[in-house]
Amino acid sequence: MVNLLTAFGRRVARIINGLALQVRIVLALADRDFFMRAEKGSFGVWGVLFEPLALMLTLLALRILVRMKTVDLMNPLIWLACGVTMLYLFKKIAIKALTGVAKGQKMFFYRRIRPLDTLLASALLEARLHASILVLIFISESCWFWRVQLDNPALALIDFIVTVMLAIGIGVSALVIGHRIPIVKTLTKFGLNRILLWTSGIFFATYTLPGPARPFVTWNPLLHSVEILRHSINSAYPIPDISLDYLLTCAFLSCGFGLIFYFSNEALLLSDD
Repeated sequence: MVNLLTAFGRRVARIINGLALQVRIVLALADRDFFMRAEKGSFGVWGVLFEPLALMLTLLALRILVRMKTVDLMNPLIWLACGVTMLYLFKKIAIKALTGVAKGQKMFFYRRIRPLDTLLASALLEARLHASILVLIFISESCWFWRVQLDNPALALIDFIVTVMLAIGIGVSALVIGHRIPIVKTLTKFGLNRILLWTSGIFFATYTLPGPARPFVTWNPLLHSVEILRHSINSAYPIPDISLDYLLTCAFLSCGFGLIFYFSNEALLLSDD
């Protein structure tokens, strides 16, 4: 009995040590990607944050110019930041999943580095950057108006994490399927760059749409992510036909299928395109 417990303890220790090593690898790869991106940009490290911020300010200026009408439930900058940040978080992770494996072929020479490690590192980096942007905008708005409003921080955190999971799952699934059917990669990029832009709630709030028109956009889980984030900031913000359960279902299904596809085709990903 003692020998059995000792063997079990050693096995658990090996598993924990292996997971800890993989976590360190992912963190190191994320830091490497960050410094490489900072070196390529015109403004260094700050340029990594300025790009999405500049886009948000541009969209905010356009919104003011065309005087879009919405119920005065949220600051326009916060409202817009929720949409743009979540959309670009999703897009960056998913698109990096489609192209990151091919760019990281040289690193797979090291036995401990697998394609999934590079994908997780990229997702971690994007999550850090976009979370920093949201926090920076939120703190700036709170200091400017001398008030803090975040009615449900737990919901905001869950929504952010689930969105990252959704992006990883869809990106990995499209990556693996795209290796066998190349047109899938092209269609996925088109969907991420075009269709999601107009159905993710950046330019509209769900409650402003007529009831019969909502099903044309509420199929998009990213719309649920954006609207839930806004609702977590102000609980009075209405979110008709928006469901956290739907977002969770899409995220877990995409991650589940993505991991199944990945582990069934890892050898294919290790080969050059």
